[in-house]
Amino acid sequence: MKDHYLILAGLGFATLIMAWLPSFAKKIKVSSPIILLLIGFGIYAAAIPLGWPSPIWNDEWLMYFSETIVIISLMGAGLKIGSHYTLKSWRKPLLLVFITMPICMVSAYLLGSYFLVLSLPSSLLLAAILAPTDPVLAAEVQLDDPLAEKSPEDNVRFTLTAEAGLNDGIAFPFSYMAVLVAQAGSWAAFDLTGWILDEFLLRIVLGIIIGLAIGRLIGYLFDRLHHVTGVETFVGFLSLSLTIMTYGLSELLHGYGFLAVFFAGFSLRYYEKVSGDYKKKLHDFITEVEHLLLVVWIILFGGSIMSGMLTLTDWKGVTFALLFVLLIRPLAGMVPLIFVKKEKMKEKLAISFLGIRGIGSVFYLSWAFLKFDNFTHKNELYAITAYIILFSIVLHGLTAPSIINYFRGKAERSSDLEEN
Repeated sequence: MKDHYLILAGLGFATLIMAWLPSFAKKIKVSSPIILLLIGFGIYAAAIPLGWPSPIWNDEWLMYFSETIVIISLMGAGLKIGSHYTLKSWRKPLLLVFITMPICMVSAYLLGSYFLVLSLPSSLLLAAILAPTDPVLAAEVQLDDPLAEKSPEDNVRFTLTAEAGLNDGIAFPFSYMAVLVAQAGSWAAFDLTGWILDEFLLRIVLGIIIGLAIGRLIGYLFDRLHHVTGVETFVGFLSLSLTIMTYGLSELLHGYGFLAVFFAGFSLRYYEKVSGDYKKKLHDFITEVEHLLLVVWIILFGGSIMSGMLTLTDWKGVTFALLFVLLIRPLAGMVPLIFVKKEKMKEKLAISFLGIRGIGSVFYLSWAFLKFDNFTHKNELYAITAYIILFSIVLHGLTAPSIINYFRGKAERSSDLEEN
């Protein structure tokens, strides 16, 4: 019984801290995941028996937990994007998805094959899991006011929000590719045409359509129920219900659930007949759930680091992780932005640098290991992913708040000048 009470006290303390942590993190200008990671180290050192990873997590448990956090974060990201963002505004996030992401993947694959000397399926999997920017750990660099309906006050935050919402789903086909190549036994035996038509095209299109349709339908129901029956919907937990339902339904209908969830939130956010106050309530509730689950995830991640996760790769894995965070993503991010002439260089540098990696990568990794249990270098892939997440938490956590505050302050000064 003592262990039971220790667990309750430890988790209660950690989640209680989260109530003040965002404000405290803003004051000291660091991202809250850094502080949560330190709390995780402390709870592990205090020997609170949370069932720590030792050091590898159970694949099935890890997949379901990571999956839950990611879809909740994607719903929040969709609900943040207001209707004042025009098709032209989407140019930069689409460039990041269709140019930057492939460059990152090709770079990771080549380094995986020739520097880390991984097998073909493992190199493909490494490239796939590092493709998405993370909507969870990157929440603090995304849009934060769903009621803001003036002109886009921050191109950097919008671009990062939209990129995270899009590429978490578009990365899924490449995880499928790695699994299918591993199952086939060689690249020559892999059905490339079938993969393009089904896993790449069909499932992406279905995910987007299903998400847009569900968001629109739910918005219509919210509106008509009030006008026809007088029933007013004003409970925030419906955003969680919508998230789970959309994800499950999309996967059952052969669409990518990550894309469906993001576009459901996006579609509902655009439905004009649903009041802005209610949209904000939906967003705020899903964000609080996300923060709660993030506390648990990072604490356990801290425990996995303390119990030896980082020792499962050598200096090559550490070097690869640093190269990916500090060199590959920033350079790949700059490539498409060079052609965006109206964007200022400081904004381009910020967008390219803040390609935060995190929980989405862990989901894809555990998902692939459950789909095919004979991947070589399993422990090394987990360790490399852990290093990349750790470097991203620390490096981006120390720099992102100052970067975002700079652009937020610049936007506010511009707004004040326009009003005067």
